[in-house]
Amino acid sequence: MTFIERHLFTLFWVVVAVTIIGLPIPPAIRAKSWKRFFLSMLLSAVGILFPLFIFTMSAFMIPEWKGSCRCGWFDCFHVGKLALTPLALWPIASFYVVAILRLTPRNRTWTTLGLFLGSIMSITCLVFGIAVHASFDMAETLWLLVPLYVAVWFSILSIRATKDSKLGIVPYVITLLTSVPFWIWSIVWSKKEYLALPDQAPECFVVTAALRGHEGVVGPFSTTEHHKILRKTNSQLRTFWEFENLWAMNASSTHRIFRRLYNRIGPHIARRIRTRFLADIVYLALKPVEVIATFSLYIHALTTKPKRR
Repeated sequence: MTFIERHLFTLFWVVVAVTIIGLPIPPAIRAKSWKRFFLSMLLSAVGILFPLFIFTMSAFMIPEWKGSCRCGWFDCFHVGKLALTPLALWPIASFYVVAILRLTPRNRTWTTLGLFLGSIMSITCLVFGIAVHASFDMAETLWLLVPLYVAVWFSILSIRATKDSKLGIVPYVITLLTSVPFWIWSIVWSKKEYLALPDQAPECFVVTAALRGHEGVVGPFSTTEHHKILRKTNSQLRTFWEFENLWAMNASSTHRIFRRLYNRIGPHIARRIRTRFLADIVYLALKPVEVIATFSLYIHALTTKPKRR
């Protein structure tokens, strides 16, 4: 997972360039048509690029700590399913040949089985997404639209290919059996990722480090119970705690993505805040964000309880 996170953006732009520009060229050359090029570009984006993007980026949607995993290790399948990446290349290649190149080879066995495997994988990912995000918000609903249409699309293509090829049941059983090691590794990876999650909710690393400043600047201080632990706090830290709770309740998907990134970056930044003077600077730099957070909490309070200000 560390390697994937480190090279995610580079890999993303390479895939975008190859998918949007490279893949439509062969069908356009065969048809000698610009119309075919732009149609193939659209199909490549919707049928290949978007599903790959959601498949990869959903790895950031795992909970930030064990306590927020409603289904235990199963919530971490967002990361574990990345073990299926080599397996997913087969359905993608089959989709490209059938839906974009529109080739009609004599032997359609590998494309038929690839589409069959793609339908199984896409349906599984869709069912997982619905099961884990049963109380999803609007952002997570939109996020699930891609797995939904991919599952429907691959299922339709698979049914058509199965009827045309008239293969027996044996090739399909062999295809499923060969995919079993990848599914086993995805489960192992999910459990490993779950065990690596912290037992306590992650802290506001940078904001906590800013507490080390001069009391005349970052104070006054008080003692607050947070996750059943008494903590030294100031108004800024308490505001960010309340704002993060509000964020997690109303937009859990984007909050998880933020937390996943912040848990990687935050500790490194916090370790560099070593002097009281630097902590003062960080505290003052966070003031505009604190004002926005306070305003958001105030608006939420007025919206939910209009009579209470």
